[in-house]
Amino acid sequence: MTADFLQSVPKMANLVRRAEVDGEKATLTAFLSSYLSPDANEARYEWLYCKNPEGMARVWVACELETGMIIGVAAAFPRRIHRHGKEVRGYVLGDFCIHPDYRSLGPALALQRSSLEDLSREGAGFVFDFPSTSMLAIYKRLRIEPQESVIRFAKPLRANRQIHLRIPNEAARSSLAVVANAALRLRDVGLKRSSAWTISEETGPCGEEFTLATQRWALRMDVCAGRNADYLNWRFLQHPQRRYQFLTARKDGRLCGFLIYHWSGEDATVVDLFAEGDPVCKALLVETIAIMRRKNVNTLSAPFLASHAGREILEDCGFQPRESTPVVLLTLPWAANRQDDQDTNHWYLTHGDRES
Repeated sequence: MTADFLQSVPKMANLVRRAEVDGEKATLTAFLSSYLSPDANEARYEWLYCKNPEGMARVWVACELETGMIIGVAAAFPRRIHRHGKEVRGYVLGDFCIHPDYRSLGPALALQRSSLEDLSREGAGFVFDFPSTSMLAIYKRLRIEPQESVIRFAKPLRANRQIHLRIPNEAARSSLAVVANAALRLRDVGLKRSSAWTISEETGPCGEEFTLATQRWALRMDVCAGRNADYLNWRFLQHPQRRYQFLTARKDGRLCGFLIYHWSGEDATVVDLFAEGDPVCKALLVETIAIMRRKNVNTLSAPFLASHAGREILEDCGFQPRESTPVVLLTLPWAANRQDDQDTNHWYLTHGDRES
């Protein structure tokens, strides 16, 4: 960032400081669980802030001048970023929250500015964020515009839920559901399962083959977050609050791709999809559709970047674009007059690249 740009943002002297991730664990957890989400408990904090294989989280707090009371928190979680075959230090931003009594733009701007300043000084190459609507206002004041958006691609598998909402008569609902579900299955007759790969559920932790394979596959991307074995095990298999399932595609025993999904009740989400080529991705998606249909899932969603080159595969499998949400992608150090530089990097990000 340039000095002129930083001076253009209101400063609040002695208000923002770096927090001690270990030493202030109890205070930070209490604040996050109160003002971010009840799910931001001690188990999540220990996992997300302390056990990330890429390193400890970075945390900044905004404090009330007179009492020192914490009134805001911002965090950055380290990620290994692959760019054109090289590894760069990066971060995904998250857990930004302000005490309800202090939700003016002043503390929020100071907090976000400090985090970007510090990450730039530490030599981070990239940061990315999936900001909320309120967070967008902060980025706008910092003259940072979203460069991308995530589209939720959705595939209806069963019509029961929609019919239940619209048809009051139980007998009519049942009859109509049978017909509608048959039509949805008929629509997928052309989705043939490929015999080129052996697709199976991965039950154990990821081994070195995942590290070696994902390093090769990352060469297909311009910029993407790393997915080595340690990261995959931590992010998905050791998550303290959510269970994920892995599907792998292998050929003659060699790992060719994987898909990770989360299933809860009548809905499921593809949270990650990484492979050596598009045909493998399609085979994994087709298998996932079949599994979800057997589990009586109503809708299978797959959030991907709008620029995702593989969106044609999703559409071939019957996924349709629904709502979209913004994504901020930054090359550090960032400055307002370098906006054009931000557009030269084509990212590959999935739902699983969020901080938690």
